[in-house]
Amino acid sequence: MKITLLGNCQTKALTWYIQQLNSKFDAQWVCIEMLDSSKWAHNPSFNGKDIPVITDIKKGISRIKASDLVIFQHIKPQSSPHFNYKKLKSYLTKIESISISSMYYNIEHPEYLSGMIRRAKKLNIDIPAHKIIKKYGSKITMQQENHPHVFYFLELVREICAKTDWDYYSEEQYNQYLKEGYPFG
Repeated sequence: MKITLLGNCQTKALTWYIQQLNSKFDAQWVCIEMLDSSKWAHNPSFNGKDIPVITDIKKGISRIKASDLVIFQHIKPQSSPHFNYKKLKSYLTKIESISISSMYYNIEHPEYLSGMIRRAKKLNIDIPAHKIIKKYGSKITMQQENHPHVFYFLELVREICAKTDWDYYSEEQYNQYLKEGYPFG
């Protein structure tokens, strides 16, 4: 199964988590134009894990069109002329997709949560981060405002598995990943 992810550093890390679900999955991350100048975005190693990265625009578009599933964050046209939401939808005419939030959260600043709620409603996000935050409360922690800790990724993957009817990690895998703390602690 070809699974393609695109968005910010959160989706790059999520690519690794998706690949761990099933050895038959071919998960790859497409680097959007806004991140072209970011060294981490071009590097196939991300915080110590290997992640297949596509940095060429034409190859990224071809990959999306050949995918069975695309997991994405809504991207503005000014951030990505080729992978913004409107363009992406034109590539996905017969391809399943799941939209996720760009996680930007700080418990001490309630406006972050209200902003995510507003964007999730406006963009009709399939798996909104604010619902995971509301469900798990203080278990959702961050490294800075835009780098969620491992628990968020594990619960995001659980939501993706529920939507796709995929098998989730074993309890042993879950505990191992929780202990590892990839990618941001």
